[in-house]
Amino acid sequence: MPPYFSVEVGYSYKSLNKNFIDRICSLIFSKFPFKYGYWNSESNSLLEIIDWNQLLLEKKFILGYDEHVSNNYKQLLLTSELYTHMRMFWGYRNDKISLSIIIPEYEILVDEGEWQFRKGQIKPIIDLCQDLWEQSPVEIIQSCLEMDGSPISIGKVQNGELPSINPIAIINKDLSKTIKNLNNFKLNTELKEIKNNGIMIIANELIHL
Repeated sequence: MPPYFSVEVGYSYKSLNKNFIDRICSLIFSKFPFKYGYWNSESNSLLEIIDWNQLLLEKKFILGYDEHVSNNYKQLLLTSELYTHMRMFWGYRNDKISLSIIIPEYEILVDEGEWQFRKGQIKPIIDLCQDLWEQSPVEIIQSCLEMDGSPISIGKVQNGELPSINPIAIINKDLSKTIKNLNNFKLNTELKEIKNNGIMIIANELIHL
């Protein structure tokens, strides 16, 4: 498999309600429509995938080490004219819900192995991140390349550690300690206030004009 660029969206488990998955999927599908299920869910309808994932989140499900992968959250592919493979999947750990949206790095970077994003390819992702923040109860949004490893936990960000900004993150503007620490970030960043008490952080020098 190719290395992936990912958008990592974090929710508090307290935000879970009966239409949680359906609501957020509908928001995403307004920009990137549902294509079909992926990896053990190809034969499932959209409704089956939504109901399955909703039930697993309600159970706080975590796949066991010796458990078959077919018991895990069901993944799905999104339709896009920009990306041939755009996938999303859910997860749960430590009273946090995670939503991952991934795209092969070669479809979004200027050149393979070069650390800069094509503006036309990353702009729709930035717009989607803003919509998710403003229209759903998000705690944090981060973006990562595969070499970055895992996103930073919300607890560490609340204590002043920087989120993964590759090239975008969104945090609550009350996290003043983290925002102050952006002065030590090696890449020039733009801070933009958005609705729902958010600060969008964009590393502009990573975006190829």
